[in-house]
Amino acid sequence: MSVVVVGSVNVDVVSEVERLPAPGETVLALRSRTNLGGKGSNQAVAAARAGGRVEFVARVGAGADPGLWKSLLEFGIGLTAVREVTDSRTGTAYITVADGENQIVVDPGANFDWESESELDGLAVETGLLDAAQVVVAQLEIPVRVVDWVSSRARRFILNAAPATKLSEDLLRRCDPLIVNESELAAVSGTIPETPEQAFAQVRALCLRGVPSVVATLGAAGSVWAQTADSKVVGAYQPAPRVDTVDSTGAGDAFVGALATALAEGSELGSAVGFATAAGALAVQSPGTHNSYPTGERITDALAAVPQSRSLTS
Repeated sequence: MSVVVVGSVNVDVVSEVERLPAPGETVLALRSRTNLGGKGSNQAVAAARAGGRVEFVARVGAGADPGLWKSLLEFGIGLTAVREVTDSRTGTAYITVADGENQIVVDPGANFDWESESELDGLAVETGLLDAAQVVVAQLEIPVRVVDWVSSRARRFILNAAPATKLSEDLLRRCDPLIVNESELAAVSGTIPETPEQAFAQVRALCLRGVPSVVATLGAAGSVWAQTADSKVVGAYQPAPRVDTVDSTGAGDAFVGALATALAEGSELGSAVGFATAAGALAVQSPGTHNSYPTGERITDALAAVPQSRSLTS
């Protein structure tokens, strides 16, 4: 199976603090670190760690430290479509972490310096990868026009709609699935869900609008999913196992990457959500992002601790 991830590369500057600062407040860091991040690279690593054969498509600054982004090779990820952009800088994320929660500010840099719309189809390496992939994954830390182009070429397209932004109906109808958290679901549907049942009603409404399938992650509460099957919408609530959270940074990306690998392997959506739930639960129990992402073997072993899903079929 093959997964192509199209997305962002950031240098993450992470500060660990006793508590997150209030507006206008300064706090001292307990420790700091710099590592590779960005939702794109995170999801590529998560998919590869989960067992997928992964190619990564991205843009970095011409002055980027190649030793940093080429560290993705250690995970077996193909980098033939990572291009350096002249007169641009690599994206940077400033992350503050306290008690498993985080605040993040992103300077996108080269992540938003892609080729013009008319030049995209001339990218032979990228188009070849997209056409051959079983599953293509994208996020919204790159231009929406690039995401739209990617979705039009993908055999099966997964969109992690983060950070939240306005999306066309045509793009939404290509998402199989559309993956959102609670705030991103609210941006698409209008209100923040307070219960899994409310979240399911909202993802069901998106399916009725023409989105083939939707997964909404609900943090420690788990997730809900829905898809159209035989002219009706079916779905379920997938609770998450209770774990001690050390660092939630990048946990959503662990979920998306594992889900993509499971779908590329031929899993049904419900089973893929269970697999991704186990991956996310493992990821939050260790600090950082890439090194916290579990292998496919660990995820499989952890499935026994994932609660049974509950049908919410309408």
